[in-house]
Amino acid sequence: MDTAYVPYNGTAGWSGTDTSKARAVDNIKSGREKNHQILALTHLKLSGLSGVTWKELADSQGWHHGTASGILSVLHQSGAIVRTIKTRNRCKVYVHQDYKDQVIHEVYKKREKFCPHCGNDINA
Repeated sequence: MDTAYVPYNGTAGWSGTDTSKARAVDNIKSGREKNHQILALTHLKLSGLSGVTWKELADSQGWHHGTASGILSVLHQSGAIVRTIKTRNRCKVYVHQDYKDQVIHEVYKKREKFCPHCGNDINA
């Protein structure tokens, strides 16, 4: 992985506030976003077909819900991982793209309406 996946105006997304945008930009500049994405991809690869939920990823890395969920969303959107139709403890299960042909997974749906500030879907 040469660079972080940055599908939202050169970042991995923010809520629309100045402070959230500053955090998102800093995460790219500092390399934190790329490092988090690499850690998540490694965890997913090692988890094989059993996959990982946001909660399992957050617990394993000591991350906040928003960090883990955001990273999984960006990796899902990028095609690096897939979201299976399975749930575990009321959470969706994600697997590394290397296993996508061995699981039933949801197709990522590109949204139509985006926030002009952060690029996130405003219909979600």
